[in-house]
Amino acid sequence: MDKVLLKSKTKLIRWLKLDWIIILQHVQEHEFITTQEYGNLMITAPTEGVIKLLDIIHGKGENVCRNFLNLLKNDDVNEFSPELRKWIKTVDTSVQKTDKDWEKREAANRSIQETANTAGQSGIQVTSNISASDGGHVFSPIITGSTLGSFEMNMTFAPSAKSNVPANFQKHDRDCKRRENCNRSIQDYQKFLKANTSQLVQNVKNIDPILDDLDLHKESVANVRANQTRQMKMRELLDCVNCESIAKDLVNTLFKHEESLMKELQY
Repeated sequence: MDKVLLKSKTKLIRWLKLDWIIILQHVQEHEFITTQEYGNLMITAPTEGVIKLLDIIHGKGENVCRNFLNLLKNDDVNEFSPELRKWIKTVDTSVQKTDKDWEKREAANRSIQETANTAGQSGIQVTSNISASDGGHVFSPIITGSTLGSFEMNMTFAPSAKSNVPANFQKHDRDCKRRENCNRSIQDYQKFLKANTSQLVQNVKNIDPILDDLDLHKESVANVRANQTRQMKMRELLDCVNCESIAKDLVNTLFKHEESLMKELQY
């Protein structure tokens, strides 16, 4: 319906401006526009006002456009223009199949929402079964304003013959998982770095890429890079570690760029 409105805009402007004030009253009566929009349109010249009104209606979506066109079908609304009356009778404003499908999905979601609200009070279990085939998408229901006794969602994904994930991303993901498995046994990252300070200072070679991967203040990075030797740079970098989160980031980055050394220190 929004497309019908857009394609017929010039004709509607020509017809509706003939009885602009009355049209505006009908539109307000059916709450197609807000009080503020009505006030702004009332002080606008007919042609410009109709243009703005049609833009407002179009911007409110499919249902409002359909309701507006249905309004124009009323004899007391279109009586001022025989051309409008003749044209509007040819416009099919019935809900099409795609619209009906959408409304069915909306009704299903409302049903799940209502069941969930009941479950929050009575402890009823809510179960949702969702499936997706190759190339499909899963849209799970959104449940708000409820405290569920229990909620179970079963999702089945049909396997794809070919992965859509880029090869470089897959490799990066495998590398991350491997590093996570390597440093999982480290419980205290700051303590680990302190205990191995001497070995790290003497043996870490890839200081620059390590700095590139760390989220440190620019001033701290500049201070590290300002040192003459890699040993001095590493010692300065270790001095920047003042909390467990930075220590963990540094350990993860060391596993990325100095994996052999870190494995030796770990075991």
